[in-house]
Amino acid sequence: MPSPRSGLAPAGSSGRVTIVVLSHNRPDLLEKALRSITAQSYSNREVLVVDNASAASDHIRGLVAGFDDVRLLANPTNRGFTGGMNQGLAEARGEYIYLTEDDIELDRGCVAELISYLGAHREVALAGPVMWNKRTPTIRCAGGSFSLGPAYILHVKGANQTHLPDSVPFRTAYIPGSMIAARTATLRELGGFRSEFFMYGEDVELCARVIERGWTMAIVPGARVYHHEPADGPEPAVIRFHKQKNLAALYMLHAPFRALPGFFARYLFVDGGRRLLRDRGTFPAWSAAWAVALARSPKLFAERLRRA
Repeated sequence: MPSPRSGLAPAGSSGRVTIVVLSHNRPDLLEKALRSITAQSYSNREVLVVDNASAASDHIRGLVAGFDDVRLLANPTNRGFTGGMNQGLAEARGEYIYLTEDDIELDRGCVAELISYLGAHREVALAGPVMWNKRTPTIRCAGGSFSLGPAYILHVKGANQTHLPDSVPFRTAYIPGSMIAARTATLRELGGFRSEFFMYGEDVELCARVIERGWTMAIVPGARVYHHEPADGPEPAVIRFHKQKNLAALYMLHAPFRALPGFFARYLFVDGGRRLLRDRGTFPAWSAAWAVALARSPKLFAERLRRA
């Protein structure tokens, strides 16, 4: 099986990087993100803004036009996180690629740190920075791990801490989709994100594929990004729908078979009964998510068996 070395230039090279910025309805934050990107110390780059259609798309078009050497890919519809990022991957002309979003600002040396690390470590498929909260001096994510047992566990390393004890790059089993650096050929070989996930859980699924291939991932503490914390409020039904649908698909595709009975008992039967009895407001989105997941289950299990 091909390794993460696909398309790799000599160690220590300064190949061109494509920075893909996913945008949706946040022009004020996008402007800050682009200013941080165009100020990067790593100059051999192209910048693609993939804008999923929103009420602010006309504003965003004018905003992007004000930045030299930033190209806009304007979608007539909202293609979601996975559709937008995959579009950027398809259009990328750089040897390397870095994925980010409109609500994230990059430290000036972020891209240089990541590309230098990937250039020197041919065995690493994906690399990521440490993500800090913008408003408070705490870590949002420094990678992590996940477990696909009867209960789903996602451990985020460093969350809410004020410092990270690791000062040198370290291996990780999870990198959020909005802070991934890779060789473009490697990410294309993986197939990018699964488009039907739309949003949420797509990064765990991608990392599961990396792990199944025996490849490695790493966090580079010297690279930093800053995330604008979202406003507090109830979780919209559409987000609950995608989270549940994609969690079910993730398990069908990657969980150990021995974990599946416990997973379905917990997240389908027990959780469904609880919602009917005590939380009926969330039941429509939950039931719609499971209807889609179960309808797709023959295809997902068939795909899994072909990979085995």
